[in-house]
Amino acid sequence: MDQPASDAGKNWLPDFTITDGTGSPPGPGFTMSRDDAHSMLRLAKQAFVQFDEMQSRATYLTKLTPPADEPASNDYNGRLINGDGAFGAGLEHLGQLRGYTHALVRKLEQALGITESSEQTAAADVKAAGAPTGFTG
Repeated sequence: MDQPASDAGKNWLPDFTITDGTGSPPGPGFTMSRDDAHSMLRLAKQAFVQFDEMQSRATYLTKLTPPADEPASNDYNGRLINGDGAFGAGLEHLGQLRGYTHALVRKLEQALGITESSEQTAAADVKAAGAPTGFTG
């Protein structure tokens, strides 16, 4: 594990394989039971909601103003709220965590077949609605 992967940073999350407890996985990635995958999906969705709420609250910290309009307060406040400061970096980090958990949720849903079934339902709804007739004048 000392060597970085050739696709490091591009595909941080490999595919998931859902098994019924028999056989071996077809390739690289994670293998888990359907129950474990549903449990992990619930936890990942909860984490995503928490990171989303934290990110919206953290945005307020980057909008703080100094208590007085004098050089020391302005400098200290600027160091906290800019992108390299504690509050700016924290906000950026929460954005990354939110993105990672969103990708995890998508991968788990894809492995469980949730995404495909909702897309197939949407496609069937569009077909059932028929072609638009346009405006009548």
